Amino acid sequence: MLLFEFQCDDCGLIFEALTESAGSLVSCLHCGSPRTRKLVSAPAVHMKDSRAASQIGRIEKRVKGYLLDGKVSDATRFADKAASMVKSDRVKRIADKLHHGTGK
Repeated sequence: MLLFEFQCDDCGLIFEALTESAGSLVSCLHCGSPRTRKLVSAPAVHMKDSRAASQIGRIEKRVKGYLLDGKVSDATRFADKAASMVKSDRVKRIADKLHHGTGK
């Protein structure tokens, strides 16, 4: 699972999305347009032992960002996709809490 930033060519929204490969493109989370492009961002450097923890931390940060913006459905959709791609009890618990309405 890879996390990239995209920008919608139609509405201009900049958003992060989980993808299965570096060549994957995603539709805009706001307007649904398939006309998105991957943005250049700084590479992340991971130590072998901390890779999973760092990945889970980024997922938690993105979910919290959606919740702070009041975008519960986006947080839930993101957490569900993350849980399907990352085999982690912690990520699964995040998705489950969102489905049960606690979001914490």
